Amino acid sequence: VDKLDGAAVERYLRHYLDMYKEAAGKDLVGSRGVRALLTDSTEVGTFNWTPRMVEHFKRLRGYDPLPWLPALTGTIVGTRAESDRFLYDYRRTLGELHASEHYATVARIAHEYGLTLYGEAIEDRRAVIGDDISMRRHADIPMGALWVWNDQNGVRPTLLGDLKGASSVGHFYGKNIIAAESMTSALAPWAMAPSDLRRVIDLEFAHGVNRPVVHTSVHQPLDDKKPGLSLMIFGQFFNRHESWAEMAKPWVDYMARNSYLLQQGGNVADVAYFYGEEGPITALTAYGPLSDTPVRYAYDFVNAEGVIDGLRNGPDGQLLAPSGASYRSLYLGGRSERMTLASLRRIAALAEAGALIIGEPPVSSPSLADDPAEFSALVSRLWAGGAETAIGKGRVIRSKDIDASLASAGVAPDVDLGVGSRDIMFVHRKLADGDIYFLVNRSKA
Repeated sequence: VDKLDGAAVERYLRHYLDMYKEAAGKDLVGSRGVRALLTDSTEVGTFNWTPRMVEHFKRLRGYDPLPWLPALTGTIVGTRAESDRFLYDYRRTLGELHASEHYATVARIAHEYGLTLYGEAIEDRRAVIGDDISMRRHADIPMGALWVWNDQNGVRPTLLGDLKGASSVGHFYGKNIIAAESMTSALAPWAMAPSDLRRVIDLEFAHGVNRPVVHTSVHQPLDDKKPGLSLMIFGQFFNRHESWAEMAKPWVDYMARNSYLLQQGGNVADVAYFYGEEGPITALTAYGPLSDTPVRYAYDFVNAEGVIDGLRNGPDGQLLAPSGASYRSLYLGGRSERMTLASLRRIAALAEAGALIIGEPPVSSPSLADDPAEFSALVSRLWAGGAETAIGKGRVIRSKDIDASLASAGVAPDVDLGVGSRDIMFVHRKLADGDIYFLVNRSKA
């Protein structure tokens, strides 16, 4: 289906769900029977056209793309810099349509059929155009994914970025349940025991997941065909024919109890981490974790959509998300050295109204639609004071060290174990009658 055409997505999905109704009975799709729809990670490759592309581009970017289309073939139109900026605008338009025409349409039709929507996004370092946060914000239950790993190769950092992106969507937009495709393996049939899998689940919990979805648990209808049916080469093979199935209760109880506790109250994070507008989280973490995330303070990722349309000023300099979650600062990290003028304007407005902004000044806008002179003037005003600039009721601290900047601003660490190690991870949940902390020590010590 054309994922950039909402009408096509709707026709496809109605046809698909109506077949389920016909097969199962109309009363067994919705509140009973089939109760949820899950969009797995986007694995279809790239796509760059839809019949209404020019119309959408004009609406979203504010100028006519037709004179610039030869740049899609590698031809220079205008200058190289101008062609690059057009190509950025084109890719961004594709990403926004991927979210609005596909993910939002799937959510709308699922809800019309009474279904809960679980939504993964890019998951891995795939060549898929789109933004993880924008895609998953339409799901009722945002999802990430975490495969098993061995000590030789280690965990794929892009999957950790994917998990953090999923939980950030939930915290920012008020979706309390954060799921993850969990413990997926390939070409490792019946090779894992709970002792191997606990580090996988603990790492999920430490990234904000509170509903593991075990991949996979294929139905086993026969007793004389052991080890039974599988999903081709993929596991976990979590079913009644597993050799340790009769001993699984403590393992299942461990997952269930932690999931339940981490669903209580609300998440606490001091930092809204703006990762820029040049790539999804899974691309920024494709070959290694982000090096500038806080250690002693919890954080959520926020994208340009969240900065421009989501964040608002709250009391005492706090920043409030649409969910009501509050942050003590907005940090400009990741690939925010380039950002659009719309994002920069909004950051300035948040600072004027009392927000604490931490980060280095951006060097330029990637978009052909933006005015470079206005951009430069705004950067000069926000970072005029060097190390620290007072802007209206707020301030801008120029730094790449978010922990030190928060400490200098008088924000006490949420968790301080006396060391700066990233091996010890934590989740903080605030309840009406107290707090819950979940800590994981990933070191070998």
